[in-house]
Amino acid sequence: MKQTKKEMLKGIEEKVEKSRIVANNTLLIDYKDGSRAVRFHTTDVVTERNGIITLNSGGWKTVTTKERINNPIGMKRNFPYLSQRDSQWFIGEGVFYDGIQFDSTGAQVSEIKTDNADERKKMKLRIKNYCNLVTENNIPTPNNGDCWYCLMKTDEGKTLGDSFGNNDHLLSHIKEGYLHGSILVNAMREAGYNDNQIGFHYHLRLHKNFRRSLQKYLTKRLVK
Repeated sequence: MKQTKKEMLKGIEEKVEKSRIVANNTLLIDYKDGSRAVRFHTTDVVTERNGIITLNSGGWKTVTTKERINNPIGMKRNFPYLSQRDSQWFIGEGVFYDGIQFDSTGAQVSEIKTDNADERKKMKLRIKNYCNLVTENNIPTPNNGDCWYCLMKTDEGKTLGDSFGNNDHLLSHIKEGYLHGSILVNAMREAGYNDNQIGFHYHLRLHKNFRRSLQKYLTKRLVK
């Protein structure tokens, strides 16, 4: 979803000296306190102040967020590249976490964080809020307009998302509040329900089982 400059600056207008759009949903901001930042949506993903670089995903570890951090338009990237393995982000040889900092030589100046309990807690809350969209009156059925990563299957029966190891589309669904039938059916199948049983659940509007299955389905893929 494309945001306007005004929307991205909402709540921080008084702190900003100047700003300009440098990419889709992305601003380069000079703050009154002397810091400079690349802002993606409403998160300053790269911030430089007094020679110290701070990185922050805002909890949304998507392909585009990683791209904005690795290529901070209008700023020098004097820190290691971000990479991803098995849905986990790494920076250099260490695990990435929000708030990690580097000095002007690219050396890390903050301690490597090994416990991502806070991050897991935030993601669980986002998942719960998303699953609460499932109500007795809101149980969408699958159709050809659904997310292709959820809708399309390989010969082995895997979704395209699972086949490619791509969970970014799930993060996007949560962020946008996009609930669709294919993700519900995928969750119910993984929970052990066959198609006849799923049809029975639709007929009786048994939304709690849909919600419970969806929460387990997303937690398995997004909470590390």
